[in-house]
Amino acid sequence: MAEGRKPKPPTLTDVAKLAGVSIPTASRALNGGVRGSNSGSEELRERVRDAARQLGYSVSPAAQAVKGGRARTLALVVSDIDDFGSATMIAGVMHAAESRGISVAVRATGDDADREQGLLRALRGERHRGVIFATSRTTDAARERAMDESLRDLHDQGARVVVIGDSDLPYPRVVVDNEDAAFALARGLVAVGHRSFSVVAGPDDQITSRDRVAGFLRGLAADGIDAAVVRVVHADFSRDGGYESVARLGAEPESVDVIAAMSDAMAVGVIAGLRDRGVAADAMPEVSGFDHVPMLGDVLPFFSTVEVPLEKFGEAALSLIFDAAAPAATDDPPAVRLRARPIVRGVALDLD
Repeated sequence: MAEGRKPKPPTLTDVAKLAGVSIPTASRALNGGVRGSNSGSEELRERVRDAARQLGYSVSPAAQAVKGGRARTLALVVSDIDDFGSATMIAGVMHAAESRGISVAVRATGDDADREQGLLRALRGERHRGVIFATSRTTDAARERAMDESLRDLHDQGARVVVIGDSDLPYPRVVVDNEDAAFALARGLVAVGHRSFSVVAGPDDQITSRDRVAGFLRGLAADGIDAAVVRVVHADFSRDGGYESVARLGAEPESVDVIAAMSDAMAVGVIAGLRDRGVAADAMPEVSGFDHVPMLGDVLPFFSTVEVPLEKFGEAALSLIFDAAAPAATDDPPAVRLRARPIVRGVALDLD
């Protein structure tokens, strides 16, 4: 050996050879994978460990992390990274993960079924410790079935799957009650004197949008407002979707007391659409939203919306992945329910 050259570190092959076992058996013994409590199994484990000690071999922490999908990394799958609400939720996940020394890979589907499937297939090769699935759920049975099968593949591979949002998926989830919160928001808007409404909703096949619209209309009906005369238009769950909705609200969209958008991003688009239509600020109807994006409070201090604790989703999801006992796919998965608060003209309402 040349002077000054460090000796080659021992390998798993060296350990297996000294212990008289195969390389896979040596790997399982060192990583706790040799099953059984009989004397033969224990003798094999000890023989491999003794060989490792003699050679000065240690298991790579990186290899241990990757084995079985146990890396201290996780994937966060969202529909869109540009949406106000998604950005706030993503920031919450990143902050919670950073505090635990965990890396996060964010993947956006663009709300496209084919892209969603492609991303889920790719995640199988990345072997993350957990996958937080936070895309919009839909009423498309074929799409939901394909997505469920892909998540089951990840689960069976060893990843812990957590879903953000209420769903029928058999995995732990973090949820808020969209329908009840929208119900309370509608009643709060009626309580301050509003009597006529239009609704700007997301796509009709998105469950979140459906729940919010159903709750809002139910709240109006509870206070004697005929929900049948409320105009409901559907668009993308985005600022641009809200903007485009203004043209679909009829000849005079400003003729109602309130245009209720089912997200804050859509509400911003509605306000911009009214402005560009030539509606003066003092002639605009009240525009309400849903999500309570913090920066909107600086621009519209008396904005009515629903405060969804988006920044808390991250810690709740990470707790289900890293702190809870390993969950099985089940028809009755554990759920962390976070509280949403309606805010009418800057004043928070109590749902109780």
